[in-house]
Amino acid sequence: MSSGSSKQDVPFLLFLVPFAVSGIYALYLWVTSGISAILPSGVFLQVTESPYVFLVGFVAVMVAAALDIQYTDPANRRTKLIQESGTLQKVAVAALVLGVICAWYAAGFDLGGAAANVAAGRYVVVFPGLVILFSFLILPSVSVKREQLRNIAIVLLLLAVPLSVDEVGKRNFFAGMGLGVALFAVALYLYFTSRRGR
Repeated sequence: MSSGSSKQDVPFLLFLVPFAVSGIYALYLWVTSGISAILPSGVFLQVTESPYVFLVGFVAVMVAAALDIQYTDPANRRTKLIQESGTLQKVAVAALVLGVICAWYAAGFDLGGAAANVAAGRYVVVFPGLVILFSFLILPSVSVKREQLRNIAIVLLLLAVPLSVDEVGKRNFFAGMGLGVALFAVALYLYFTSRRGR
């Protein structure tokens, strides 16, 4: 195996760390609590509420992106930054989709329970949200364009959903859920209007 190939393997493996850490920790908790047909909600929440799982995964992704750019020839780094931004967004989308599927599975395939699991397991949304935000920040643009501002607004709205559900929900469950749904709806509206405008 060549040195260049080995260097490219390191970022790739680091991009897999958040998925591997979450999966291994969930499997460990599931086995110790007793394997069942449905993933226990408690296991899902322990994984998605763990700041250590979040930090390990987030740091691994940031290091992977930094190494990928560092290993690129200086003359091609501007182009690489754009490619890396796309890679980070794919990682974020994959993490969000897998998180929602696991939340649904842990809720016994009940949509209401899945939504409650996502809201309670805050890092399901916070992790991909921060990764997407970072993917926009590394873009080699001279100034922040209108579309970038819209994308940042979408990320911030998504990050605010679990926080609002958690904080407001402590005082009034329906108010917290209502605010969370409203913020999510606004984020979806901004996303679809931006896609329509392309």
